[in-house]
Amino acid sequence: MASCEHYVRKCSFLAPCCNKIYSCRFCHDEAEKTHELERKNVRQIKCNQCGKLQDVVSHCTECGIKFGFYFCSTCRLYDDRDKGQFHCDLCGVCRVGGKDNYFHCSMCDMCYPNNIKSSHKCIEQSSRSNCPICMEDLHASRVPCQILRCGHLLHQTCFQACLKSQLRHCPLCLTSMG
Repeated sequence: MASCEHYVRKCSFLAPCCNKIYSCRFCHDEAEKTHELERKNVRQIKCNQCGKLQDVVSHCTECGIKFGFYFCSTCRLYDDRDKGQFHCDLCGVCRVGGKDNYFHCSMCDMCYPNNIKSSHKCIEQSSRSNCPICMEDLHASRVPCQILRCGHLLHQTCFQACLKSQLRHCPLCLTSMG
């Protein structure tokens, strides 16, 4: 099984929920319409080079191949593209963009870019909610968040759609987005 459109890696997951092999959790969720793969429940992976089924490890126990440039055993994340990935223990997820470029705000419970550290407005656990536009999870989303002036968060794609539709105010507090 080759790498998927979401990640470049040299292993696949054995999904414990359906006992099927998938390249990643997104490929699983696209194929399995009745349930989602909780990546932290993955206990076994399959080497794409030699086919060895094994525990979650960084290198194949059979052929020795490294499964990805980046590996996080907590998130079960493998990626052969360098995106500046890092795991934030406080967020509980992997982020991209380089650890040195972000700070974790304990009140918001989110990693933010360093350039807004002195000016961002804290909203308690702001990332632990759904985007008010699409109602999808903000915290662990692959879609980056747009931080509004008021401190609320939207997915960047939802923010762009709002601007395109001439919606210029935060959908939560009506503060100007511009």
